[in-house]
Amino acid sequence: MMLHSTLNTNERIRKESVSLALAITLILLAILPGMPLLRVAFSGQHAALLPLRFPDTIPPPSRFRSEVGLAKGRFLVASRQLKDPHFLETVIFLIDYDWHSAMGLVINRPSTVRLSTLLPGIEGLQERSDTVNIGGPVARNQMRLLIWSGSHPDQSNRVFEDVYVSSNRTLLQRMIKHADQGERFRVYAGYAGWSSRQLDREVSRGDWHILRADAETVFSKEPSEIWPELISRTTLQWVRVECYRGHPIISLSSEN
Repeated sequence: MMLHSTLNTNERIRKESVSLALAITLILLAILPGMPLLRVAFSGQHAALLPLRFPDTIPPPSRFRSEVGLAKGRFLVASRQLKDPHFLETVIFLIDYDWHSAMGLVINRPSTVRLSTLLPGIEGLQERSDTVNIGGPVARNQMRLLIWSGSHPDQSNRVFEDVYVSSNRTLLQRMIKHADQGERFRVYAGYAGWSSRQLDREVSRGDWHILRADAETVFSKEPSEIWPELISRTTLQWVRVECYRGHPIISLSSEN
């Protein structure tokens, strides 16, 4: 009976030690957001947090990255380390992506140029205050529409959900003429483009964070608020607990 009671006591102590170790980890997570992976190591009835060093047989920390991958309908959020002036603190909405190339539109670089100045021949534009957005450094003489519509507009391609892309002038004219139908649009001059696997390499070296896109951000948020809000999401942390040789492994990773 005494032995059984002692075993129960030891088990309770061990569980309390693990709970304490997890609590300490969460505290460290709050004050050290850049902290590397940690391991809970046991010594008798006590637990301690130690820096985790993966042996060759264990996958590297990239294993714990978000499962959100590159695809059209994603946001590319420029990391703080990206200093290219074309993309400094930008958010790009990917409108096309495959093995051969990728294309996106910068959604937080408005200009002061009115759309009516560039397209004076379109009836109804003079009464509107729409301005042109700088969609990227490539082909700024070309314009593209992003459209938020409950139905698929003619002469457009669906990107995701109710968001479509088009470069058709007639479609723009129709949307301006029937502005009361509830469709919304943004016009972009130029685009951002990548050749085969170029974007993948930039993501791998940490230039971009990948987030799921949403129409509200594209069409409703103030451009100056978009990058600060999305970059803050990429620094939120989550904890995953796994086991290696009987020991819990607590991994800390950015939430994308």
